[in-house]
Amino acid sequence: MKVLLIVGSAKQYSHTHALAQFVRGNLEEQGAEVTLFDLYDKQIPFLDVSGKHLNDERVKENVNELREKAEEADAIIIGTPNYHGSYSGILKNALDHLTMDQFKMKPVGLICNSGGMRSTEPLSHLRIIMRNLLGIAVPVQISTQDADYGKTEDGTYYVDVDDIKLRVKLFTEQITKLIQNNPWIETEEVNS
Repeated sequence: MKVLLIVGSAKQYSHTHALAQFVRGNLEEQGAEVTLFDLYDKQIPFLDVSGKHLNDERVKENVNELREKAEEADAIIIGTPNYHGSYSGILKNALDHLTMDQFKMKPVGLICNSGGMRSTEPLSHLRIIMRNLLGIAVPVQISTQDADYGKTEDGTYYVDVDDIKLRVKLFTEQITKLIQNNPWIETEEVNS
């Protein structure tokens, strides 16, 4: 089972990144091979349909890697901070570089973090995009707030609330079960 986890935060070591790492750990415990693609570390240029921006080798590598990992994945998880009641601009831009070919009939998990209070608005907006890309947005989603995290001495955030940990467990189990029972994925692919 291959899962691509896209983190759409413009901040290094963000709450969204911490949530993604926690989700990743749960998926790996269930036997998934997870690739984390953090848009802070692997910047994607503004979409230019003329293709001129792809002259920069680093940029070209990031775009190609995102497309390849999305194509290879049996499921995709999208993580975003709540920016003005929606998902981040860098995430939207990255999604614009992808097509239905990468999402068609694949389970898609949605996770987000909001600063002051939990909000599902970014997730609702992403559900519409996933429907248009023919992805299957899973019913369980994760929405956190900053208060759901602890912080280590070096400044790294970690999920620190039991109900969020339980929800992540349900979320990841739902994704792995959907991968295993997806008739559009070859059985050999799921077991590899």
